[in-house]
Amino acid sequence: MDLSPRHEVENPGELRRKVHRNRRWAVLAATVVLVAAAAFITAQGLRNATLFFRNVDEAVEQRPELGDRRFRIQGRVIPSTVRSESGVTTFQIIHDCVVASVRHTADPPELFASPWIPVVLEGEWISGQAQTAAGIDTHYFQSDRMLVKHTNEYASVNEQRVSEKLPRGFLNDCPFEVPAAES
Repeated sequence: MDLSPRHEVENPGELRRKVHRNRRWAVLAATVVLVAAAAFITAQGLRNATLFFRNVDEAVEQRPELGDRRFRIQGRVIPSTVRSESGVTTFQIIHDCVVASVRHTADPPELFASPWIPVVLEGEWISGQAQTAAGIDTHYFQSDRMLVKHTNEYASVNEQRVSEKLPRGFLNDCPFEVPAAES
């Protein structure tokens, strides 16, 4: 049995360098892929963490500065304004007597049905005429993500945020009439 190589290797050192060079390129390519994946994941996390969070009154006041950027808005849902049709839920939210009209395009959570429920919505301002309890508005809030507040821990940690109970006299200072909840 002949075990001699079929082809004579002219320069074994050159072959070794080729193998190491190819291995180096493979390691470099894998490193680039891993760094790119880590950068993408970090960018997505930072994007979500840097979304602005505003109460309705702040968001309406800062509408020109916010422009078409995504941010989070919070307020209480006015129960008599909730309508659902063709997968779109429309309603109005209020905070400090400022009302915003909302078009929510995802399914709302089950707790959304509670009257005067505090919500945090993620989306952006869209130019378009909207009728609210406070009158005609030039924009509405287009939302695709809704968080419903349901624990007391949130209120104790963030006292300036809305709480679950409707405060006594909540609507007394509003210069408009808020429609009563439908039975």
